Amino acid sequence: MSANKPWTPEQAEHVLNQIADSIEAAKPSEIEGDVLSSGGDLDSIAADMKGAALAGVKKFQQRRLHQARQRYQENSQRIEQRPRRIASSPETRRVQFFSLLHANPGVQSGLTMQHRDLNALTDADIESALEELDALGAIEDLGETPDGPKS
Repeated sequence: MSANKPWTPEQAEHVLNQIADSIEAAKPSEIEGDVLSSGGDLDSIAADMKGAALAGVKKFQQRRLHQARQRYQENSQRIEQRPRRIASSPETRRVQFFSLLHANPGVQSGLTMQHRDLNALTDADIESALEELDALGAIEDLGETPDGPKS
């Protein structure tokens, strides 16, 4: 093979396989002798190999964590970029909230609220509940707009 012509991936893989086969077939004392004769430090090489192996194991074990973080970030961005479907005034938000509950009574049982008397909810409680419902797509599913139900 000429010095100017690059190796194909198959050729490089073949060479690496041949090197791996020769290392596997060699006796440990031969490998130790080769390393020492080339001026290498066995302890340093062993520590590097152990570190690389542990890093590989850690990366493998945390792959689902990284995937979950990526999905979380994507979903968070998607929710933040959605158009806000919540009314602007507290009075209109209250009407919007109760019309949502009236249109789908199952939503009320799914909400965790400090007060069971829905009329005693503060404007902040209603706004928070509407934001959660909007993030879940419930406002869109029920045909709500920021100004109240669609006519």
